[in-house]
Amino acid sequence: MKALVTRHRRIAGEAAWVFAGQGASALATLVGLRLITEWVPPAVYGTVVLALGVVTLAHGLAAGPLMQAVLRFYPDFAVEGGEAALRQAARLALRKPLVVTLAALALLGAAWATLQPQQAWLVVFALALFVAEVARSVEITFLNAARRQRAMALLMAADAWLRPLAAVALVWVFGADSAAVMAGYLVGCALALTGFRLALRAPGRRDSSRVRAQLKLVSTEVPRRLWAYALPLAALPLIGWVSGQADRYLLGGMAGIAVAGIYAALYGLASKPFLMYSASVELALRQPYYARVSAGDAAGERQTLMLWLAVVAAGSIALCLLFVLLHAEIAALVLAAEYRAYSALMGWIAAGYVLLGMAQVLERVCYAHHDTRGVVWVEAAGAALSVVIAAPLVWRYGIAGAAWAVPVYFGAQLLLAAARGRRAWRQGHQPLATPTTAATSTSL
Repeated sequence: MKALVTRHRRIAGEAAWVFAGQGASALATLVGLRLITEWVPPAVYGTVVLALGVVTLAHGLAAGPLMQAVLRFYPDFAVEGGEAALRQAARLALRKPLVVTLAALALLGAAWATLQPQQAWLVVFALALFVAEVARSVEITFLNAARRQRAMALLMAADAWLRPLAAVALVWVFGADSAAVMAGYLVGCALALTGFRLALRAPGRRDSSRVRAQLKLVSTEVPRRLWAYALPLAALPLIGWVSGQADRYLLGGMAGIAVAGIYAALYGLASKPFLMYSASVELALRQPYYARVSAGDAAGERQTLMLWLAVVAAGSIALCLLFVLLHAEIAALVLAAEYRAYSALMGWIAAGYVLLGMAQVLERVCYAHHDTRGVVWVEAAGAALSVVIAAPLVWRYGIAGAAWAVPVYFGAQLLLAAARGRRAWRQGHQPLATPTTAATSTSL
């Protein structure tokens, strides 16, 4: 009983830091969105959003699958003190996809700059931001995996505040230009990451001799095992990008960049609280859930999953009601006047994200039991439905059709996730790595 109380007290403490960090980040997002929409017109904001969408896709392709592998394998390595070995293995595994993705992104950017010479600096800053995003994701992944939620919350909050503030500062100096906004995001991310790493180098924060000794023990087997888990997830960033970004590009092509910019602002405002809330709950419960799966604690696994699902559902429904009832007031508070005309559409987007939040919890069952192919299958089906459903609605109804489609395709994804998660649960996949095998493969 005492162990149970201590365990839940630790989770509660970690959750408090996670929600504090996410709350600070959410406030920064709202303030930043208001400032940026006040300083730049919809056409400029739309260009930045579309460019950021490509950077997000590239980041997901280069680092996303490997970071999921790190999160899942961390409990197995940490029990033998092998965090440094796992970190080095992740860096080795990350080199090739990082170089390949950066080269592809550079070629795409060069082609765009040829067609739009005035956007050349936007391309340069986007490439640099991509590298900074990968470095940031590695740090956040290991902090969360180690359940160092306070440090992670501080890093995420600093990043969330510094990006929009730097962007507005550069827009004030250089004018309402898309390159200035992108450069501001880069400066903010770099400052947050640099400050974090300087703090880690403070005396007493890390035993460097022990770390160097562990790094010598890393073999090619550990990166190979990471890729065995991550490879089925390689298509997931593209699939997720289609699911979350395709409607903006459909609108940009059918209704114009300015309309896409307005929709992006509304979509970002309506979706961000749900993403942050779901992420906060996930950051607090994912590693305890994985630890129970690794330990073979079926009862604890079920209890944690049900708690996770209930908390996400209850909080998301409450947020949805706020957007349905107070959409005009929220838009007036956060968005500039020219972005507010379609504020009622945020209720539809919010309803979709209630369903998506629950779907993502159920997908974690597949992650935990190494059914990564199932995760890809669910996400791919959801992405395909998002295009099939949104395209005719956007063509017929424009910006309203894009919003109406959101709860339809995310609802379908929830049903698919429930079916696949139930299958993974019943099959009871055994982890590919255990503390014993982890110790053997790394000679720890």
